[in-house]
Amino acid sequence: MKNYKLKIINSQHGQILLLVLVFMAVVTSIVVSLMGYAGLQIRAHRQSVARGQGINIAEAAVELAVWKLNNQANYSGEANTPYANGVYNIVITPLSATSKLIKIDSYTPNATSPTAHRTVQVTVTIGNANVAFNYGVQAGNGGLSMDNNSTVVGNIYSNGNIIGSNGARITGTAIVAGATGKIDNIRVDTNAIGHFLEDIEVGGNATSASLLRGDVDGDVVSDTISSCSIDGNATFDSKTSCSIDGTQTTPNPDNFQDPEVMPFPISDEQIDAWESEAEAGGVISSYSLSNGASASLGPKKINGNLTLSNNVTLTLTGTIWVTGSITLSNGSIIKLASSYGNLSGVLLAGVDESSSAGLISFSNNSEAQGSGTAGSYILVLSQRNNTTANAIAISNNANSMILYAADGVVEVSNNAALKEITANKIHLSNGASVTYESGLASPLFSSGPGGGWEIQDQSWQLLQ
Repeated sequence: MKNYKLKIINSQHGQILLLVLVFMAVVTSIVVSLMGYAGLQIRAHRQSVARGQGINIAEAAVELAVWKLNNQANYSGEANTPYANGVYNIVITPLSATSKLIKIDSYTPNATSPTAHRTVQVTVTIGNANVAFNYGVQAGNGGLSMDNNSTVVGNIYSNGNIIGSNGARITGTAIVAGATGKIDNIRVDTNAIGHFLEDIEVGGNATSASLLRGDVDGDVVSDTISSCSIDGNATFDSKTSCSIDGTQTTPNPDNFQDPEVMPFPISDEQIDAWESEAEAGGVISSYSLSNGASASLGPKKINGNLTLSNNVTLTLTGTIWVTGSITLSNGSIIKLASSYGNLSGVLLAGVDESSSAGLISFSNNSEAQGSGTAGSYILVLSQRNNTTANAIAISNNANSMILYAADGVVEVSNNAALKEITANKIHLSNGASVTYESGLASPLFSSGPGGGWEIQDQSWQLLQ
């Protein structure tokens, strides 16, 4: 009987031991699982932190790359640069003359065995400047003179007198500012507005303080009219020897208001920005091409002169600033790279306030061309500050550009053909012509104030 009880007790002890072992196994399994789960959570947390750090590193690298593009000539990227808790690589790929792709790979803590690897890319562009040329010709205080069958196909606004002779013609409207402004001895196909209108033919309407020896197809509103022929209606205070086909109203109920002096469309800050953009591409000494050669250049500052002669072609890949003179002759061509698309480019000469530097000369079928896309032009700009000597001289069939000399004289002669001229003083002669295009009212140039690279809106991408 005792042996039986002993067997039962031993059996119970074995069962308890088995239960303990099973319980221990379950507890061990749970503990191992919890430790594994905790390890996974820790690793996931570390990876999450590392990935967040990787994004921060990549974004900092983007900002640094943009800064270096604006401040270091020919910057093209870098590799394995340490930053914070990781490293980054920067790769810059040019997309066009005015845009680049920046790709950033960041690694935390290193590129050899990274906890996290992130890839970001953005597109950066040169800020665009909208410069409005609203007139075919805009003259400053020096005014505009036209002779020997020269023509402006478009409108004119001048702060000084507009004087013509020998078949000079304006197809649009001519406006002269100020209380002494005069339009004299010229054919205006549309309207003429100025304080004094003398020896003038007007295809549209004439508005003035004084009309003397005028032939007007439309209506006239003037304080005094004399020795004139008016096909339309006339409103005036006094008249002498005028024939009027339409109705006559006197006195004139409104005194003539002189047009205001018009500022030029390009600011000094914008010119400074273009200079900075050119200089950021590097500085070289005088540059020349001749005898059919071709080359590409830009952005670049040239300390000296730029000379192109005898059927050469220079393609601008960025803004060019020449501190001395620019000379193109004998069929030479300067043009924008096709990558400009519908943007316009800038070729400028001289230095601020210099009365001698900055002469620009185009002759003998030389041309300045846009990119080949509609709305793209080259702005040829002289900073020469001199109202007695030429800042820009264009002759002998040279054509296809915008001319700008806010403080100087532009001389255009011998069948040269331009798109637009803005200058303090302008002289057109011997069949020279300016043909205004509607796109000139809002051309986009490849640099805005500040002249720097900037991140294009909505171009940020997280690739990894």
